Formats: sequence, C-alpha cells, structure tokens
Amino acid sequence: MGKKRLVITSLLTVLLFASAIAGTIAYYNDTIANLNSQISELKAAIKNLSTRNITTSLGIAELLGNESTYMGGYTATPIPYNYLYITGSIRNIGNATVYNVGLHVTAFDAAGALEINMTVPLDGIFGTDNATSAFVLEHYGYGNYDPANHTYGNHYSLALWEILDGNQTVVIGGEPDYFGSLNILHEGIVTNWTVTPVWTDMP
Repeated sequence: MGKKRLVITSLLTVLLFASAIAGTIAYYNDTIANLNSQISELKAAIKNLSTRNITTSLGIAELLGNESTYMGGYTATPIPYNYLYITGSIRNIGNATVYNVGLHVTAFDAAGALEINMTVPLDGIFGTDNATSAFVLEHYGYGNYDPANHTYGNHYSLALWEILDGNQTVVIGGEPDYFGSLNILHEGIVTNWTVTPVWTDMP
C-alpha cells in the first residue's frame, strides 16, 4: 500500500510539474507572439516616418489679372487671365529623401465648376488650358530658377524635379532655397481650392 501511494504521489507530482511547464511555455509563447506583433507595428511606423511625411504651410490667394501689378510687371500691361497665387513652405519631416515633390491643385468657381485640376512643381507660372499655357509660354517662358541645378529654366514646365532631403524645408516665394512663387493662370474666378503635396519615394 505504501509503494502504491508513493507511485501515485510521484505520478501526480510529474503531472503537476509537466502541467506547470506546459503553462509556462504557453505563457511565454503568447508573450513572444505579442512582442513580435508590436515589433512589426513599430517597424511599419518607422518606415512611415522615414518615407511619407510632407507638411505644408501655404498662403493662397486668387488674384485678378486686370488688377495685377505683379504679373503685369512682366508684360508691361495687366494680363487677361486671373491666377491662383501660392507662397509658403513645404517640409519633409521624415528622415528619408523624397523625390518629384509637387502640389496637386484643384479649384472651383462660386457655382462649383472645376477650373483647376493639375499637379505642378513648387514654383513657376502655369496655364490650365491651351490659351493660358500659350500666354504663359509667350510672356513668362524664361527666368525660373532651379535650386537643385543652380540654373534658370522654363516657367511653364510641369516636370516635378524637386527633391527634399530628410528634415529639409523649402520656401515658395523667397529664401532660403530660392524658389519663386507659384502662379496658375486660368479662365474665370475661383473661390475655393484644395492644395495637396505629392511626391515619390524613388527618383
């Protein structure tokens, strides 16, 4: 009887010990799985921080061409088109370089008709249709400073060559990076607009 009791006690002890080990293993497996999930989430957050973080602080105004002294200064007379005038700053708050940086601009007149729907570089003068683009090419197709290459190019080119390094800020319409202002000539008068930064992660 004493041997039988000893065997039963031993078996119970082994079962309890095995159960405790199994419980401990399950606990640590759950903990490891939870930590791996957190690691994946943190990696995704780090990737997002390093590649997709462009912020803007823009001043935007609709200016009437027939009252403009700024745009008319190039032509020596008021111009026959109104234009959306954009200044301000764009900043890459991530750590990685972004490429082909520009602004997607949509603008509507008071009746809700779409007047502007285009993606433009960070400075220059652009038209929204054949007539306004021809006017821009004829009167402003020179003198646009390209800070990336330290050269003067064409005001009317829609090529997105701008590159922003990590934590770099550029100013539209002034120092420190010598971008000119951004002007979009169009028909009619716009009363509301949306301007959204665009870029690519690769050249």
